[in-house]
Amino acid sequence: MKHMKQLLFVALAAMFGIQTSQAQEIEYGLFNHVGAGISLGTDGIGFDVAAPITEWAAVRAGLSFFPKIKYDDDAEIRSNSKSFTKKKVNIEGELNVCDFKMLFDFYPIKNSGFHLTAGAFIGSKKLVKAYNTEEFLARDEWGVSGIMIGNYRVTSDKNGNCQANIEVAGFKPYVGIGFGRAIPKSRINVSCDLGVKFWGKPCVGAVTTTDFGEKKYTKIHYKDLTKEDDEDLRDGLKTAEKITLFPVLNIRLTGRIF
Repeated sequence: MKHMKQLLFVALAAMFGIQTSQAQEIEYGLFNHVGAGISLGTDGIGFDVAAPITEWAAVRAGLSFFPKIKYDDDAEIRSNSKSFTKKKVNIEGELNVCDFKMLFDFYPIKNSGFHLTAGAFIGSKKLVKAYNTEEFLARDEWGVSGIMIGNYRVTSDKNGNCQANIEVAGFKPYVGIGFGRAIPKSRINVSCDLGVKFWGKPCVGAVTTTDFGEKKYTKIHYKDLTKEDDEDLRDGLKTAEKITLFPVLNIRLTGRIF
């Protein structure tokens, strides 16, 4: 029983960044050590390198991304024009998340792995890309006509393809707390982070054409939609606009290089 309690203590110490008696005593100075980590969580798969600034602070820089995930569904076409060869068209959505991250950890308690974190994720604006997977326009309308979203005409390209994106801010501030040091005193450590990144109000972005033939990139919000729009689109965008921040929870395996 005594040995079991010792093992449990060591496991908890590794998770919460408490330095056990077996941890090597090292001094943290300005970039005098380097660590590398791999993480897995709600922000996807992450890789980073870290270095101390002082005993009380450290900086982390790296990437986080999601593997490509695709989903498809049918959408009704709002038009009786002979330009359209179908009443419904298959739309495929593709998750597109890849961010550079720069994070600063602050350790308010000496010799503890508890930290406060501030920083930012910088990268993908187009969170989801949606496009047609089959022809739905007469070929002489390619690059001219498209799908109506609200009062906007999402124009097809020269190959007859339309694309709309769910967009968020490219610069996403982050704040959070965590347990475990970015550069462990032992060679390997497990840490965790809990926080939020602020990505603004999501919207639909697409190339549209005005009645005068002018093409421009337009951001479409829920208020711009009409009752004639696809019900799934209206419900989805209404819900998405309420999600202005994204929760981050991840587990990180860290190794100290030197």
